Amino acid sequence: MRRSLALMSAACLVAVTACDTSSTDSDDPPETVEEITEQGLAGLALLHRGYEGGDPETDQVLVFHDPVTGRPVHELGLPEGAVDPMASDLPVHSQFSADWQFFAYATTEPSAITIAALTDPEDAEGSAVAEATDEEGEAPAMITYQPVESVTASSGEVVSRPVIHGDRLWYVSDNEQDVQPPQVMSVPLDAPGGTPNQEGTLPLGEGRRPSDWALTPAGELHIRNSVPTQQLPGADGRTLVVRQTNGSVVNASLTTAEGQWQTFDDGLVWGGGTAVLVHDPAGAQQMAGAYLVAVDGQTHTATRIMENSGGPVLQYAPAPERDAVLLQTEEAWFRVDLEEGEVTGTEEAFPRFHDASMDGYPLVVRWAEEPPEDEAGASPSS
Repeated sequence: MRRSLALMSAACLVAVTACDTSSTDSDDPPETVEEITEQGLAGLALLHRGYEGGDPETDQVLVFHDPVTGRPVHELGLPEGAVDPMASDLPVHSQFSADWQFFAYATTEPSAITIAALTDPEDAEGSAVAEATDEEGEAPAMITYQPVESVTASSGEVVSRPVIHGDRLWYVSDNEQDVQPPQVMSVPLDAPGGTPNQEGTLPLGEGRRPSDWALTPAGELHIRNSVPTQQLPGADGRTLVVRQTNGSVVNASLTTAEGQWQTFDDGLVWGGGTAVLVHDPAGAQQMAGAYLVAVDGQTHTATRIMENSGGPVLQYAPAPERDAVLLQTEEAWFRVDLEEGEVTGTEEAFPRFHDASMDGYPLVVRWAEEPPEDEAGASPSS
């Protein structure tokens, strides 16, 4: 029998507000959701498909890595097949709640959006990743996300692209029986079975492909094909072309002598007027490094970063305070320190990780840090 998401939310809130967010020096891993919440989930969160050489369909694990050493700190199992094991450029950063208590994913046959909640091992019946083997050959249980609620599609409807922001679940609804464009909908996270809000329409482009969309860090809907472009000149004579929603740059491109640099497909929105651009992945040769661009009124600045890293940037994760950013190449993760948007240092952090997915590396979710001690007891916000 499914548990009530409203009750789960209340339990999670109690766990969060009771914690002191201090780290533990114990070598014993947390064994319950309450313990892991009290200890704090911090680090570079990566979604591994085929963790430690496992099956990419069944062994899907959210792993928090130490942002300095890369060492795994926490491991949380996902429902079997929750993430396409072979797809790349998936927006997994948007599928987890800010406090990590909930995870949303789309399923087919029948079409539905499923909401899963962090679950103690003894309650995780039938989990494919609920157990892991320790050095003595025993099998300590793993804390996992388990389904608790769902949004089920109506006849002829397909629901997809779940996004959790604040206390709401966003998704795309497309009715295959009519010619109307898909709609972006939202429902309360603790009551997903109610009547959804219609948030926006996704215009159809070439080949009837729906427009890309995203939420800004403030939770505002950005529909790419409904937002006009702006051309912003820079001091070097190059022009940055951007699409913004209320001051947040979501889409951007910059043309240089090396070709076009652009924002990541389905990537995290940095927030404010800043974005990370990588060399066009469709180009014959991808250039090393990336550009950090910032809008300044009607102009822009563009700073080349990691030009000598030996390869193109594949993923990135900004620090919560935006005073640093971690970037992954084919070989390693690098840390770039920032001060007021200016680069103050760049260094290699740790080798990149491997998994059994098509691209061979786990997907970045976000770089999470523990809140300051004076914020202990405050409910996390997005």
